[in-house]
Amino acid sequence: METIRSLQNAAVRRIVSLRRSRKRRAAGVVLVDGPRESLRAIEAGLKLTAFYEIEPKLSESAGPPDMPEQAVARQHAIDSGVHRWVTSEVFRKIAYTASTDRCVAEFVAPDDSLEQLLERSSWNDGLILVLDRVEKPGNLGAVFRSADAAGVSAVLLSDCPSDRFNPNAIRGSLGAVFTVPSASGSESQMEAFLKTHGYRVAAMRVEGSRPLFDSDLRGKVAVVLGSEADGLADRWAGDSIDPVALPMAGHVDSLNVSVSAAIVAFEAVRQRSNG
Repeated sequence: METIRSLQNAAVRRIVSLRRSRKRRAAGVVLVDGPRESLRAIEAGLKLTAFYEIEPKLSESAGPPDMPEQAVARQHAIDSGVHRWVTSEVFRKIAYTASTDRCVAEFVAPDDSLEQLLERSSWNDGLILVLDRVEKPGNLGAVFRSADAAGVSAVLLSDCPSDRFNPNAIRGSLGAVFTVPSASGSESQMEAFLKTHGYRVAAMRVEGSRPLFDSDLRGKVAVVLGSEADGLADRWAGDSIDPVALPMAGHVDSLNVSVSAAIVAFEAVRQRSNG
């Protein structure tokens, strides 16, 4: 296949335009940088539509050898008929961080509605983390990474300005945004969905009346964590929602949302492993 050499190539210009979040979402695509993350998206069943790599050079100084994941992802792209070589200049133009990324892959964005969770057998049997209005994509990614490690059933994004396919979220999760079941929606949609499917709901609050470690995190339970700046404020409140808090011994009254989510997830692991 001919190597793409021009910065004015239509495919190059398209990828550059899709680096803008609004354009990417409107087009219904996901851009993934790096072989490990690309392979996880492939293994999760996302449809690959393009795969770009720097053309190989016939010299010993061509660069580091392939990562194992890159070879597997490349073969999938070749078999799918969507593999393209590009020059190093073109790659710098289309990659999010050209100095560390080895490939750029484009996928069709998967359905992120609450309804699609019903088709997955693994989501409806344990802890769900609900992120309410969380803004920073790096924090989203870190939550997904912890959720993957702790075996969280699903992560729900409630009115979050950022999405899980922001490049910083993908990178921060090490590709776990593709492995952990997830969905997006409004607060009211999330509350109704959890109630319909029999989930107890706890909301993490500084002023929570029950310490997290005294809360029952076994069975079908959803824990809500608020935004970095404002917490939950008056959202996710009511008689049916249990306000819980992390014990804080210092002068600071809250933790980063990704740290709090990791503590919640592994406290649930501890409780469930102890029966």
